[in-house]
Amino acid sequence: MKLKTQLRIKSYSKETLSLYIAYLQGIFFKLKLSTSVFNFPQKKKIITLLKSPHVNKKAKEQFEIKYFKASISFKNSVSLSLIKNILTNKPKSVSLKIKI
Repeated sequence: MKLKTQLRIKSYSKETLSLYIAYLQGIFFKLKLSTSVFNFPQKKKIITLLKSPHVNKKAKEQFEIKYFKASISFKNSVSLSLIKNILTNKPKSVSLKIKI
């Protein structure tokens, strides 16, 4: 039975995400691992806060958070320890999930 491993990457910066994916693809190419990359649509989260906590309920301020996602699937089987060793050197603005 072949286990399909998928790596999900999430970042608040599109440039950081694309640079990190290019870095990972270079490493996987050197290790002769065949991969495919899928980019997901950008997500927005809007947060609304009151400017004045006491009297003015109509005075509100809105903030927007954008985040970008991508997924790397491995076409052949990969050991989990190899992936964890590669992913130890990641930027702080990138979060990762390994899905088997």
